[in-house]
Amino acid sequence: MAATRSRKLRLVREIGMFFAELGNIPSRAEYAKLTNRPKFLNVKEVDRICGSWAKMLAMLEKEQPDLWELIHKVPEKKEPPIAPKMEKAKTAEVKAEDEGDDGEDI
Repeated sequence: MAATRSRKLRLVREIGMFFAELGNIPSRAEYAKLTNRPKFLNVKEVDRICGSWAKMLAMLEKEQPDLWELIHKVPEKKEPPIAPKMEKAKTAEVKAEDEGDDGEDI
């Protein structure tokens, strides 16, 4: 079967979604070793349809920019929700009252 443009775009979309789920783009050798890759999308098939791994990545970047951004998105570091409360607690001054020997003068 000839590798038409629509077939290339479908392959790029499918493999781009897989990379987005992974959160990174594996190398060609790493992708070949993955067991959970999309069915019938082995390295040989990618090379046959797109020409090479590099051409597939270039097509993914050009044709699917939203997926490309999603794959390369750096996760934002979230502050723990308790941090602002702790800052307020550190700035507040608490005065302890003197207590006697028996503890009744609190």
